[in-house]
Amino acid sequence: MTQSSPSAPSRTSLLPPALARSLSSILGPLIGLLVVLLIFGAWKPTRFLTLGNFNNVLTYNYHYAVAAVGMTFVIVTAGIDLSVGSTMALACVCCAMAIRGFEFPPRQAGLTIGIGVAVALIVGLCAAGRMLQAGRRTADAAARAAAIGAAAGLVVALLWLAVGGRAFAPMPASLAFVVGVAVGALAGLLNGTLITTLGLPPFIVTLATLEIYRGLVLDISGGTPVSPEPGWPDAAKAAMESLRTLHSGELLGLRPNIWLALLVVGVGAPLLHFTILGRYAYAIGSNERTARLCGVNVERYKTLCYVISGITAGLAGVMMAAKAKGGQPAEFTGAELTVIAAVVIGGTSLFGGEGTIVGSLLGVLMLGLLYSGCVLADISTFKQRIFIGGTIVLAAALDRFRHLRG
Repeated sequence: MTQSSPSAPSRTSLLPPALARSLSSILGPLIGLLVVLLIFGAWKPTRFLTLGNFNNVLTYNYHYAVAAVGMTFVIVTAGIDLSVGSTMALACVCCAMAIRGFEFPPRQAGLTIGIGVAVALIVGLCAAGRMLQAGRRTADAAARAAAIGAAAGLVVALLWLAVGGRAFAPMPASLAFVVGVAVGALAGLLNGTLITTLGLPPFIVTLATLEIYRGLVLDISGGTPVSPEPGWPDAAKAAMESLRTLHSGELLGLRPNIWLALLVVGVGAPLLHFTILGRYAYAIGSNERTARLCGVNVERYKTLCYVISGITAGLAGVMMAAKAKGGQPAEFTGAELTVIAAVVIGGTSLFGGEGTIVGSLLGVLMLGLLYSGCVLADISTFKQRIFIGGTIVLAAALDRFRHLRG
């Protein structure tokens, strides 16, 4: 009687399963990038395949690459952030205003009451949602949330009265840089909090905040660019010139903003693929209910992903303030669509649970080279939009077919 031999030990992958699947998804955008290079390289080789053209592609797309890093975190959780473009504009203008110096509106009873009521409503709704999720009775949750919201609204109204009419001196470029990024982080925190506490679809929440942030940036700037004028203090002009070096300077043959974008990619990739935050982001996107049953604090980690998206959008806005030498409130309209398209083309699934930072970077480069190739080939702007739109549909369709097959 022969004894059955023991089964061979299963092979253990050197990479986490989610990362292994995501790396396989890079193959598509990489092939697409090579196809773009081959087509336009053969069509316009003397104009397309030049260092100058590649440098222009990097220069005009580094802010998209930075914003795409944060967007990847959000889409991996099966979410979406439509407010990225407005957040970039808000951070850009706030950074420029911090450099110039700014003054809060004078004390007005109507404005103060309106701000207090708005804060009370938002805080109260979020508190009620959190309490209901924790299992409290509706009446108890409503009473407690009303008290918390009223207290928050009163505190903010009093703070507004304290700063009303006060002027703040121009800030150095480094501090204004932090202000712009912090504004983006706060915008992302508001998005994540509203989504996780109220249980609303990310599409609805970020569509609303897209309009809110855009209206806010137009209101605080008066709809006009915040750029150096003869009336600016000399310190403010010098600070803006210092910030400007991020775009106009050169470090090892590239602009500092390009190196900053590569740094963000270098930090974002291991953060998504080799940390608990990234692991939980993939788990939430794959199956949120299962992740919750396994003990994952879904609300916390999902909110963190939106904060990261806000931080990268804020950083992209500051980088563009350096490029434009001021704040441009009307800029970045539709930027969220470009960022989302780059992430999707880069292999991140709109269904969540799959995606890589490197793939998103490839998506940004592919879109940038497509635009550049169309311009060099004298393709009209209208046809460019049709061509780019078709590419996005193709990428989304391939993602869908891949999931149906799986």
